[in-house]
Amino acid sequence: MGILFVLIGAFCFAISNAYWKKVTQTIPYQIGMFYRGIFASGVFAILYFGCRAHPFFTGWTVRALAIDQQFLYTIAICVFNIFGLMFFLRGIQKAPVSLVVPVSALKVFTILTAVFVVGEIWKMPYLYAFGFSTLGLLLLYLDGSQQASAKEQKLGVLYGLASSFFWGSSYALYKFPISWWGPLGFSFVIETTAMLFGLVLVVRDGLLGQLFKYLKAVQVQTYIVQGILLVAGGLAINLSYQYLPIMVINILIISSQLLSVLLGFMFFKERLSPKQWIGLILIMISFFIVATVA
Repeated sequence: MGILFVLIGAFCFAISNAYWKKVTQTIPYQIGMFYRGIFASGVFAILYFGCRAHPFFTGWTVRALAIDQQFLYTIAICVFNIFGLMFFLRGIQKAPVSLVVPVSALKVFTILTAVFVVGEIWKMPYLYAFGFSTLGLLLLYLDGSQQASAKEQKLGVLYGLASSFFWGSSYALYKFPISWWGPLGFSFVIETTAMLFGLVLVVRDGLLGQLFKYLKAVQVQTYIVQGILLVAGGLAINLSYQYLPIMVINILIISSQLLSVLLGFMFFKERLSPKQWIGLILIMISFFIVATVA
């Protein structure tokens, strides 16, 4: 069941990551974050406040949300995670998807946090899976870098690493707030935080006066699509933490980056070379190694 949830989440995030490139070509990423967050936060608010007592949602909530020390820790983890999205979106604005995605998918920060902060037990198959996936991501990046300028290569690495650090570390820390509130309560908190964070960026960057400018029907449709992908993907991944170790989840979720690269090449007229196909195959091998351990 845990692997199934990860696959659902990975598929949703793959489409969302590739779709963001198209979104940020016409809509400022700050405004996109804000409106997508409104939709996702609204959906989770309805589920949490209106449906959590239903038998179908049994186990999705541990205890009711309350303003206490654990809640403040949860907010801090959410903000830390959102910086990952911010750097990812800035990266795909300034560099090809094929550069930013592989670097942002590196899981070294997740593994370090899971082992030394969360206290998760390291297993040798994880090393093999980590090695294959990292080599695969490296091949994707090296081949993609040959098609980019020096400036794009530099920006792709910088923004990708920043995204990897904030995303990877915070994903390992998800274990704590999910154990406190349950996947549904945590999903509501993180998406509400993301929405408010997007509003802060809108104000900071002087875009507040343009908010209504990006409320045409085609743009609203974009926010809804991104919101649906976020709700489905985020909730599925959060549910998987109840079934699988952190490192298993985060190596399996590399498949979302794999699909993002494929979708990016399909939608943005880039092509996969033999070297990149080898990279994707290595990532697939790492996926099956971890799946057998789980």
